Amino acid sequence: MGIFKSIKNSFNKIDNQGGNAPATESYPTGNAIVPPRVLSPADVYRFRKQRGVNLGSWFVLEKWITWSPYNHAKSPAQSDHDVARGGNAQQIMEHHYENWIKESDFEWLSQLGINTVRIPIGYYHFSKYLGDNYLDGTDFEGLGHVYQNTINYIERAVDWAEKYNLGVHFDLHSAPGKQNHDDHSGRSGPAIKMWKSRNIEVLKEVLRFLVGHFHQRDNVVAIELINEPANNDQLQSLYLDLLGQIRTITHPHFPIAIGDAWDTNWYAQLAGGRKDFVILDHHLYRCFTEDQISSSSYDHAGRCKAEYLEFLQDAKMKARDSLIIGEWSAGLNPRSMLGGNHDEQRAMWARAQLELYEKTAAGWFWWTLRKEHGGDSGWDFKEAIRTNTLPHWLGGKQGLPAEGLATLEERDAKCDEATGQHAGYWETQNIPAREHWRFVDGFKQGWDDAVMFAYHRPGTGHVVGRSEIGFFGKWIEARMDEHFAYRGGSNNIWEFEHALAVSIHDDKRTPVYISLEDQYEVNLEQRLNKFEADKNEIEALTLEDGGDNEADEDDKRGLDLDVKPDREEITGKHNYGAWK
Repeated sequence: MGIFKSIKNSFNKIDNQGGNAPATESYPTGNAIVPPRVLSPADVYRFRKQRGVNLGSWFVLEKWITWSPYNHAKSPAQSDHDVARGGNAQQIMEHHYENWIKESDFEWLSQLGINTVRIPIGYYHFSKYLGDNYLDGTDFEGLGHVYQNTINYIERAVDWAEKYNLGVHFDLHSAPGKQNHDDHSGRSGPAIKMWKSRNIEVLKEVLRFLVGHFHQRDNVVAIELINEPANNDQLQSLYLDLLGQIRTITHPHFPIAIGDAWDTNWYAQLAGGRKDFVILDHHLYRCFTEDQISSSSYDHAGRCKAEYLEFLQDAKMKARDSLIIGEWSAGLNPRSMLGGNHDEQRAMWARAQLELYEKTAAGWFWWTLRKEHGGDSGWDFKEAIRTNTLPHWLGGKQGLPAEGLATLEERDAKCDEATGQHAGYWETQNIPAREHWRFVDGFKQGWDDAVMFAYHRPGTGHVVGRSEIGFFGKWIEARMDEHFAYRGGSNNIWEFEHALAVSIHDDKRTPVYISLEDQYEVNLEQRLNKFEADKNEIEALTLEDGGDNEADEDDKRGLDLDVKPDREEITGKHNYGAWK
């Protein structure tokens, strides 16, 4: 029996009741010499490449996305805190939870190849388990009753996600006292008060609860400590403190994400230097600073093959592959779109980013699923799909390989061929005491790992795409640890690592492949050439008519519908010059 058939038969063993496959369920990984890591549903959810969407303004409100819940909010009516202090707050919020995002949205996302959702949550959502008193001394003191049922909706979201094979990345979007100047941190106004001792105490309590409550759910793929925190030396120490506390609750292979606080280089090294599973989250927007606004859509798209690529490749290397783009969009300031077809320019920008993130990140998450009144393909995922700003398939490799294309015999034949080439090279180097049996171990293990990810079907949903290893560095580390434990250490252990990497990336055993670039209506290079010509023509026309172009008209009318609200307008300060 081929390995594919045996793998397919193993899926029937999974308990699909309620969409909860047991974390102890294992899958065969062939007959590699090294005793295999138990490949559970949780492993595949967490280590696979994540292609996702943010479910913004569901549990943590953002007025620019949805404004109906603010109808009875207290002044200035800009944040969750204002809504919670207003009339009928609990009923308003629970009506919003029921209607903003539904189970059908999860099913639809899975049909597009999306395999993960990122869900922003707030520290004030857990009074059901922590009691109302846990909010004492915070901005939400006395308001716990508003959110007494919120955790029920959050838990239901995890169930819905699992039913459709989606992982869940929880993001603590609102920390006690606010971690940044923005209203989506839970309270209106620019003041950051997170560093007060009581707020730090509550932050630690909430994160301990979140990890303890969700880490055993197979499809919870990460918990992010704090969203977009303002950077300082205290933050760096806080991250280390929080990671230390969390690792007393969960095993080191449960992923914890940290925001890069716009200091990507430093935090990439922090994540990459740790033995436990720590993910670096970088958010990439190009519509806030003056430099970003003054650059055209063509320039931004072109940089995805130049400076943006170089920047993210460096971050990926330093983070040892554990890099995600937790937020991105096709949003551009009107000044960046030099007339012409704005939908075409947004599509060019979005697809250039997709290609970039597929190359450099273990996961990416579009911001956001929907806006209340739609019509904004720069930010609204549903609108971006409708207008073809994004392709209608986002899952990378699609379908399952044909039966019989990768039998154990074929794997072993490929292994013999690769081992012969490897051994032949090193024999010419006159270096004795090689251990090529380690290469054999690594090649077989890598082959079996890649096949198992490709065939994995967690939960109860239908298969619409194939999983592939995304957090490659951490997966290699785990396999290296096992190899060392079972086969012993050596100066030649690198042979196992090298063969493992080569074998995992051998696509010949899984030949059905649809690349993102193949789905583009026009290759990116052709698009850039076309738009460069359009750009020159538009600039010439702009000089002739005195600059009264479409973007200028948008600015005059204040119709910046494609742009997330300028943070300077919200906070009174512009603090984002260091955005990468």
